Amino acid sequence: MRRADGGDTGAPEQAEPPGRPPDLDAFWATTLARLGEVPVDLRRTPRPAPTPGTIAHDLEFRSWGGQPIHGYAITWQDAAPRPLVVHAHGYRSQAVPRLEWVRAGCHVLGFDVRGFGRSVAALPSPAPGGWLLTGARRPETSVLRGAVCDYVRATEVAAALGVPTLRAVSHGVSLAGGLALMAEAVAPRADLLVLGVPTFGWAEGRRLLVEAGSGAEVAAFLDQHPQYPEDDLQAVLSYFDAALLAPRVGCPTVLGLGVVDRVVPCATVEAVVARFRAPVEVMTFPVSHDAGPAMRAWDRFDERWLELAVGGVPDGIGQDGIGADGIGQDGIGADGFGQGGSPGQRRAAASRTQPR
Repeated sequence: MRRADGGDTGAPEQAEPPGRPPDLDAFWATTLARLGEVPVDLRRTPRPAPTPGTIAHDLEFRSWGGQPIHGYAITWQDAAPRPLVVHAHGYRSQAVPRLEWVRAGCHVLGFDVRGFGRSVAALPSPAPGGWLLTGARRPETSVLRGAVCDYVRATEVAAALGVPTLRAVSHGVSLAGGLALMAEAVAPRADLLVLGVPTFGWAEGRRLLVEAGSGAEVAAFLDQHPQYPEDDLQAVLSYFDAALLAPRVGCPTVLGLGVVDRVVPCATVEAVVARFRAPVEVMTFPVSHDAGPAMRAWDRFDERWLELAVGGVPDGIGQDGIGADGIGQDGIGADGFGQGGSPGQRRAAASRTQPR
């Protein structure tokens, strides 16, 4: 297998995984071509600046199907090149201005995915069983096709803002993590990809392991409609499987996962990690999608990616050696335990790096 720098990892090339649609590449090429036919029609409305030296706007732009997507931008007025961060939000949520990233020295653009928040009208007829089931009979009509395009279009809008940019950062947690990964895979634009427990990885595993969120809505729908061919639904979702698209990501990536997560199970995220070919640094935490105090460990994730966004990505990221917290990879297993598997060896925020 070849590393992103052209070197040989010594590992054999991965065979195409089962369940990969034979026309996956053609599907996304057609999708991007059709998105390119939609005028951006960017509209900016000034809003109060949250920090001295910045300017802020509400945004509206057109995405897949000509639907209006709404968001915001906060940018610095000086001429200093700064990281430009694009982000969205989690399931059943909406984008909230990330002032802490602005204060850290970043330009920030956030947007609401179609069907959520200020972009709710961009999905005129959501499925009664849940957002993810909208248009799910065919990949061409799936809401995920439009949602990935929303993220792609947001990165285009960010580039069109014309601000001095040090590096482009695509950021996403949970729902937005899956969309950010897929957007970068099909329309690369980022210098750094930041993924917190990205969803939509390993469609078959999600059917078995997910207990809440969008995966649970799919399971409930299939339980309530036994006449619906489950294989047909899984075939549609495979076009939006983050694990199948992960090999197409080419930029350095920081990825966080939680050992215990009922919404995005650890195994589904590890299936995504296993398919990366670009350098990826994985940070493992005890829990994710949780309201308890253990979630404070995720502060280290934010510190790490902001450090890379502002200070630059070192050449060694994604190679064996010292992780983000100074802990060597040796002795850290993929599940956050020591290789001996003892729970007593769990790290609160263990970090490992690996070539993919």
